[in-house]
Amino acid sequence: MIEYQFKEAEDTTSAFHNLYEIISLLRSENGCPYDRAQTEKSSLGNLIDEAYEYLEALNKEDTDLCKEELGDVLLNVFSILQIHEDKNDFTSVDVLNDVCRKLIRRHPHVFSTDKANTAEEGLDLWNKAKEKEGRDNSIKAVLEHIPSAMPPLEKSYEIQKKLGKIGFEWTNVDDVIDKVYEELDEVKEAIHEDNSDHIEDELGDLFLTIVNLARYVKVRPDQALERANYKITSRFVKLYNLASERNIPVDKEHLDELDKLWDEVKKTEN
Repeated sequence: MIEYQFKEAEDTTSAFHNLYEIISLLRSENGCPYDRAQTEKSSLGNLIDEAYEYLEALNKEDTDLCKEELGDVLLNVFSILQIHEDKNDFTSVDVLNDVCRKLIRRHPHVFSTDKANTAEEGLDLWNKAKEKEGRDNSIKAVLEHIPSAMPPLEKSYEIQKKLGKIGFEWTNVDDVIDKVYEELDEVKEAIHEDNSDHIEDELGDLFLTIVNLARYVKVRPDQALERANYKITSRFVKLYNLASERNIPVDKEHLDELDKLWDEVKKTEN
């Protein structure tokens, strides 16, 4: 048993200190066997899960749930910091000092004499500051730096964002939309050929173009898809509840009635 008296924090510094201290105690010799057994990779998996749970709370516009899920995100970030500290890789202070120096260095329009009046100008100065750091910023190096383990949808977005920085993109949104229709026609042709490899190839091209459309209109495709997933799930649950109230079986034989319920649910949302 560890004697610990928790004291509610009244400022950010104290609150972060409390969390880090509790995690340190949990990973200590007399702490929790489960917490001691965690590694960077296992904690990273939890971090990704919690990030998606925060996104779900955001889509629900549930402020209380957002607060809870952000707490879980911080819990896993601090756990990973503690694991590295336990291994003498680096300390949390090293990490925070590094990121603070980076933020100051890459915002010369805030902490120095450069000027930025728009978000685009701010991002341009950030990128120019990165170039001065001596890294290989060639497009080849930048593309190779994208993590191979990144989910395909997010990876596609990152690839096309990098390519867009060197001007490898359409000049207006209508061109992107036209390309979506062009790729969709090619999918139809592949389906008519009944060639699974060709269908997969053309569907991949269609996905790429849609991701580029999302990027062009400044929408994260992964967030848009997650929002759509939440919407269809929510609608179907409402449909199921309505069907149960009206004794309509939810099966293939009652699709006409279920379609009407679906439209009814959509109207209530509008």
